[in-house]
Amino acid sequence: MTEQEIERIIRRVLAEFGLPARRPRALVLFTGALLGFDDSLAALRRLTDAVQLDWTRTPSAERILDEQRIADVGMTPAADSLTTAHDLLIVPTATVNLFAKVAHGIGDCLASNLMAEFIMSNRPVIAVVDGACPDSEAKRGWFPNMPAAYQAMLHRNLEMIRSFGVTLTPATLLDEAVLGHISPGRSPASEKPAKEELRLVTQATVALAPEGSTLGIAPRAIVTDLARDLAHKRNITFQQRS
Repeated sequence: MTEQEIERIIRRVLAEFGLPARRPRALVLFTGALLGFDDSLAALRRLTDAVQLDWTRTPSAERILDEQRIADVGMTPAADSLTTAHDLLIVPTATVNLFAKVAHGIGDCLASNLMAEFIMSNRPVIAVVDGACPDSEAKRGWFPNMPAAYQAMLHRNLEMIRSFGVTLTPATLLDEAVLGHISPGRSPASEKPAKEELRLVTQATVALAPEGSTLGIAPRAIVTDLARDLAHKRNITFQQRS
């Protein structure tokens, strides 16, 4: 029995007897994507009561992101033990470069090695895709003329990352995705679309949903043509909720 399995058993026993459990401890790894930074910080603030957050950053994040704003969230700078002491990994500003490396088994930097180690030890990894998904509104705003073949390559990397068990989420839903992993009976936000009533479904909405899933939509929901095309390719269906 692994240490993680023992930890889960202890949490269940404590919950059954109404005793307070240890707050899960998450390592927050900032990489160099600026897209989604503001929304990720807001989501991390909403998590501070439920999760012990320790943070670190890559050299590119140190150059690009505002460290004072990160510090203002109230997280603790991570100690040297970046993997053994943490229950899960949160990547709030994941880059195209990071996803490409991890998708192809390349571990040649702090971020790719950390993410790979959490994946290989079967611990939860939650990553924000605003800076790496070609369908995200922010990414399309920066690169409106991205070639279709390049978009397809980015999609393949995201699919590979998702197949490793990584939860991919937009920055605005980061806290929901994290809580889905630490709260009993609660599903990660990116894995519970059928329970929601979406009123607007874009290509980005479909890109972030698990392949083969069902998206619950409102009776008068607007579904864009690009969203329908991508849903067909990824075997995603729409279910109208009354």
